[in-house]
Amino acid sequence: MLHATPQPTQQPARRSPRQRSALSTLLVITLGLTLGLTLGLTLGLTLGLSLHAEPLAIPTFTTRKGVTYTDVKVSRFDALEVRFTHANGISTVPLAELPPDLQTLFGYDPKNEVQVLKEKQSQRAQAIITDADQKAKTAAVRQQEEADAQELQRIRSSPLRCYISRVQHTEDALLIHVTATDKLPVMIPSRNGRADRVKLNPQGKPEYAEQAAPGKPFALGPTLRILPSSVPLTSGKIVSVYVITTDVGPEPICATSPEGALEYRKKLAAYKASGNTPPPRTEAPPAPAPGAGNP
Repeated sequence: MLHATPQPTQQPARRSPRQRSALSTLLVITLGLTLGLTLGLTLGLTLGLSLHAEPLAIPTFTTRKGVTYTDVKVSRFDALEVRFTHANGISTVPLAELPPDLQTLFGYDPKNEVQVLKEKQSQRAQAIITDADQKAKTAAVRQQEEADAQELQRIRSSPLRCYISRVQHTEDALLIHVTATDKLPVMIPSRNGRADRVKLNPQGKPEYAEQAAPGKPFALGPTLRILPSSVPLTSGKIVSVYVITTDVGPEPICATSPEGALEYRKKLAAYKASGNTPPPRTEAPPAPAPGAGNP
């Protein structure tokens, strides 16, 4: 009797640690690529469908009030109502009036209707208040602009002309010493020691021009404080000044432009409105003699 000789079992080749590590790495990379490709395709398809999604279409439905709509395409909806186009135009219908299947489709919950309605009413009320506030602010700004325009017109209509005899710079102010001006005959200086003579115009009449009026005091006083103090002024010039206030400090405060006077009037008014009290008007010290003090 013949006995089969058992064949030796072939043992699988053992892999080295380096081979096992490389195989594990390959499996992880393959799995990662597969998942990444799958998620990427899924996300791309989802995004593409959402970007190209058609409005929800409903062939026809009848509300609880018996109104039938056909060829309906929903444009938007919320917890209270749905807005859609249909064969006869555009309509908005409360979810409470829809048939039960559409109420379920749009997630209508009667228990939340009162709360949602209150929230909507609160939002509308807040919107009305905000709109009223904005309109009030706009009206106030317009009213202030109109008042400023009228005040600026009044300032422009009342310039005071004065002759600057001297400019004095102090640490915190620009002071000008002034005299009044007047329309006086233009004199031609004599070259041969004779008395000056009056200049005549082409019609043979005396020619007049605005000049410093010796001995005639200026209406606001001999010294004015000018704001801002950086205004370039020189002596021997005739300028227009516009009153800011005559009730603060030792000298009347003026500007050399209507816009400047208006700006500082508003600043002074705001300063007083904030509860501040500006220093009262005091008598100005005697003007220094020419040549004394700061040039």
